Amino acid sequence: MSKNNGIIVDTLFVGPTRPTMFWGVTWQAFVINIIVTMEAFIWTRDLRWLLLFVPIHGICFLICMRDPRTFELLMQWGPTKGFAFFGNFPYWRAATFSPLELHIPPKRSFFRRRKRKSRKAP
Repeated sequence: MSKNNGIIVDTLFVGPTRPTMFWGVTWQAFVINIIVTMEAFIWTRDLRWLLLFVPIHGICFLICMRDPRTFELLMQWGPTKGFAFFGNFPYWRAATFSPLELHIPPKRSFFRRRKRKSRKAP
């Protein structure tokens, strides 16, 4: 006897729902890997640092095997909740946002007292 008596089930083909992949990793992971590898090469000026691409790619491949959208989720987490950890999360215990732009004056001009101009009598 079938477990699903009377229930119509459509199978989901995962191919159209997967993100764009390069060599088994998403394009976000691929670009991050290239940037990290190239920066290491530029800083050291040593061609051996280009081999850093292989282990980073392996780590990204293992992460993408578990969930292909991991790097997309991290890219969304950063702007929404990531900045809150450095801003107002310790105070409010939540990610809070304001519709207004926050303009913090520089320390020097904020604490400096302004001299009042004296008016001369006419």
